[in-house]
Amino acid sequence: MIVKSVTIYVKQENIEKFIKATKENQNNSLKENGIVCFDLFQSKDDSARFLLYEGYKSEDDVNKHMETEHFKKWINIVEPWFSAPRDKATYIPVP
Repeated sequence: MIVKSVTIYVKQENIEKFIKATKENQNNSLKENGIVCFDLFQSKDDSARFLLYEGYKSEDDVNKHMETEHFKKWINIVEPWFSAPRDKATYIPVP
């Protein structure tokens, strides 16, 4: 399994729109065969900071997700709402 952790900082005035758009992307992403989990979290201490926790069966499934129409739609809509660049990390199992 491949895990992606993405921290996103959203401008305060766009929080509700970001949540709505991300939940739509989440719902569509969970329909993909290669996705194990796709969770959205909001920071308890900073309402403008979010975490996407995504689990994929393989690296190929990560790449397929990035090519889906729902991902492309989501990133085009939400990226202008970011207050800082995304902080991304990819994790692999320890053998």
